[in-house]
Amino acid sequence: VLLGLTLAFEPKEAGIMQRPPRDPARPLLTSALLARVLLLSVLTVGATWWLFTWERGDGAGLAEARTAAVNLFVAIELLYLFSCRSLSGRARTGLLANRWMVGGVALQVLAQAALTYLPVMNAAFHTAPLSPETWLRVGLLAVAAWVVVALDKRIQRGAAW
Repeated sequence: VLLGLTLAFEPKEAGIMQRPPRDPARPLLTSALLARVLLLSVLTVGATWWLFTWERGDGAGLAEARTAAVNLFVAIELLYLFSCRSLSGRARTGLLANRWMVGGVALQVLAQAALTYLPVMNAAFHTAPLSPETWLRVGLLAVAAWVVVALDKRIQRGAAW
């Protein structure tokens, strides 16, 4: 939730005042936006479930599999945050243009590292440190989800929903 609030500080897109206003009869949640929410939900839950199952099948303990799953969930959400900077295309401003978002992401990464590696957090949340191989799977799955959403945006740009 807090990361989403950082989008309020996103620099406005060029030419925003030259666009026609949104038709008041058109719903705020369009079918394209609802489809994207569904797509992201299926990707996030599916990838997280798959990783948890993979880790358990590969001999990881419950705490390790749980930690991998929660880190994947957060990683997908972090990457999607950058995708949300523009609903229809690529954000036209630099990656560091929104200092609030950069700060929020940095704090979230630190929180995830604490959850994963601090013994007090491991005890409180039943988490465990992750191996480099597990981090690689987390990263690859998160990037794969981000690519699917980026492709969806590109496809929807060509279609008038």
